[in-house]
Amino acid sequence: MEKEKLIKIAKKLHQEAFDANAYYLIMQQYKECRSRYIDELNISPAFYSVVYEALQKACFMEVAKLYDKTRDAFSIGDFLETCKDNEKIFLECKEFVEYTCDGQDYKDEVPYQHILKEDEKIFYKDEVKYHSDIFRIFGMPENSDIYVNLTFHELLDLYIKKINSLKKVTENIRMQRNKVYAHNDKIEMIDESIVDQNPITYPQIKQAIECALDITSMVLGILEETQPAKTYSNIDDLENTLMLVKKGEIYQKQEEEKELLDIKEMALCEREKLCQQYLQKIHTNKPS
Repeated sequence: MEKEKLIKIAKKLHQEAFDANAYYLIMQQYKECRSRYIDELNISPAFYSVVYEALQKACFMEVAKLYDKTRDAFSIGDFLETCKDNEKIFLECKEFVEYTCDGQDYKDEVPYQHILKEDEKIFYKDEVKYHSDIFRIFGMPENSDIYVNLTFHELLDLYIKKINSLKKVTENIRMQRNKVYAHNDKIEMIDESIVDQNPITYPQIKQAIECALDITSMVLGILEETQPAKTYSNIDDLENTLMLVKKGEIYQKQEEEKELLDIKEMALCEREKLCQQYLQKIHTNKPS
């Protein structure tokens, strides 16, 4: 496969993962804001409820596409296999450094540096133990980043292992997509057992999204020498909008109180005016 075609596929899959990640992050913000901004959300409860449900379904469908196994589908797993079949397109190492020492020319390989995520540490037990000992000796936090040097071939193997470890999760996602979201399954329409038999948690959805993002970002970073964004820069602005709603409520309340005060002052002025007119009338009609 040509490099340009591989980049095009990577960008397509990355966009799907990017969208799923945006839907997921907004849903999490909604859940976090629900208790602190209940009054603001209740100003338009139908809007927020409908949007949340739509985001949930859209997120689920995007993730299901990324890990689809139907005959004509092209999944993240297929993408990794395609990269493996076309490793010649990629540099095996990040770069090569040439230098001269004592009149002798040398050429060294600079491997790719990868930061291990929690679900990846199981594949590098020796490296994790070594770094944990180093962190303890130098009094560093136990959760400090652990870097491992990998060739491109080793990076592919790592992500293939990750996808295999997500096999049960992705099977449940596909089952729910096929039986609940994409089609009206006859059995599910009656006893609603598919979701219970194939449960999916939010952390599992997040793990599947991040895996797809990491794979496509890694490939695009190598082929285009630039890392694509994994989410919108202003993705966390839901709370900002609710804060504005809250300020709007405060401003509206102040305006209502001001209007009420103005009405009372007008009524008082009118009353005083009537009293003055009455006293003047009495004084005018007083017998001499």
